[in-house]
Amino acid sequence: MKTLLKKLTGDRQGSVTVETAMIMTLICFMAIGVLDFGLAYARNLQLANAARAGMQYALVRKPVDGDFSAIISAVNTAAPTEQEGSGRQVSAILFCACPDGSTINCTGTGGEDLTCDDGSLRGAYLEIKIAETYNLMFPYPGLSDGLNLSERTVVRLN
Repeated sequence: MKTLLKKLTGDRQGSVTVETAMIMTLICFMAIGVLDFGLAYARNLQLANAARAGMQYALVRKPVDGDFSAIISAVNTAAPTEQEGSGRQVSAILFCACPDGSTINCTGTGGEDLTCDDGSLRGAYLEIKIAETYNLMFPYPGLSDGLNLSERTVVRLN
């Protein structure tokens, strides 16, 4: 019995296979994580492209009387197919600002709101936001089940 035990403890056959299996498991988990977060990054790029498509649409067909539905539709058309449970939100907001960055009222009658306090002309800007939750393939320690992705573009209309 002692000789059999000594023989088994001194035997090194198969140790490379066991070590390779342990390392390959770790490498596979890391590769899956890289793939998962790479897909999330690609999704974020698609959302950025959709926001830019809405901005380009707004430059060609400016919003009339605060109706942004056509711009939001252009963003949704350019965006990738919505994942189930992603809660996608698309918004378009018109705001006016002076060259110093301060905001000013956009709606005025008779042109009194067209100039800033320093006498410069105010600019009308359109902000387009798209946001959604990207569902990860696997739960990761320290992270929730999804990543909140969002993109924002701002364009000056005048």
